[in-house]
Amino acid sequence: MVDLLSNNAEKVLKVLKRKKGRFLATRKIAASAGLSSFNVYQSIYHLQSWEYQIESQKGKGYRLVKPTDLLLPFEIKDNLHTKFLGQKIHSYQTLKSTNLLAYKLAEAGSPEGAIVISEKQTAGKGRMGREWFSPSKVGLWMSLVLRPDIPPSKAAGLSLCAGLALAQTIQNLFGLKAKIKWPNDCLINGKKVAGILLELSAEIDQIRFVIMGVGININQKRSDFPSGLQDKATSIRIELGQRVRRLDTLKSFLEKFEKIYLVFRKKGLGTYRQDIKKYSSVLNKEIRIKSGDEVITGKAYDIDDNGSLVIKTKDGTRAIITGEVNLL
Repeated sequence: MVDLLSNNAEKVLKVLKRKKGRFLATRKIAASAGLSSFNVYQSIYHLQSWEYQIESQKGKGYRLVKPTDLLLPFEIKDNLHTKFLGQKIHSYQTLKSTNLLAYKLAEAGSPEGAIVISEKQTAGKGRMGREWFSPSKVGLWMSLVLRPDIPPSKAAGLSLCAGLALAQTIQNLFGLKAKIKWPNDCLINGKKVAGILLELSAEIDQIRFVIMGVGININQKRSDFPSGLQDKATSIRIELGQRVRRLDTLKSFLEKFEKIYLVFRKKGLGTYRQDIKKYSSVLNKEIRIKSGDEVITGKAYDIDDNGSLVIKTKDGTRAIITGEVNLL
């Protein structure tokens, strides 16, 4: 498990962040943080061990050059404007799967909005039993605990809500044109940059909880992907041509998704349905969809209020709740 920053280190960090890159003498840091000078020295060393770039100059003191991009709970919560998403964070250096742990925590009563996040997954889960490639310190691999009071038949809409939040985050932060590939992927230039995996615990007519796994490729280079994925997957770094801060992407996504989710929980998918359709990569295109043992071809026509993909086929109109889509 990722160790939390010490209370003293958090106090020193808050002081340095307020100075916005300017030098501050040790005694002034100590006075502002309510610590001794020795505590300040210890805290600076602690912060540097967590990849904070802190410069020191004799006679000037210390300044924060660059904050860490490690997924520390303190950094995730810092300036995060959400009501409940991310208020409880379980942060790890390595996990087999964030979904597996989040499911266990939800069964034990973990509150809605809790997040399990890891720098690396050794057995990340994708749809259809596939593995999600999750190397260390380059992406966002996380799972959210959700407890919506909705019937199970409406749960599929959560993937589209998350896809919309991802597409909006990528476009707003980086100016990249992202698309939602129904039912659970986010694409840039036709290649997968993010995926969503829902796992439900439900009765016939009631959801106990939903685990929403989200994987976002942030700072991978093309050569970082296995050869079998290099023509199918991409990252924000590849598309933008430069590294970006993962924490900025994470916070923006959490804020956007919470806003969409709160409306979805009360009113269903209808409020955001037109936005989802606008970002869709499959609507008005000829597709082949594999749903269970059935293969259907036709034109993707609509996305309904349940999150189903509506297809016009030679035999009439079909609404498909889930499946694997390929463009023809």
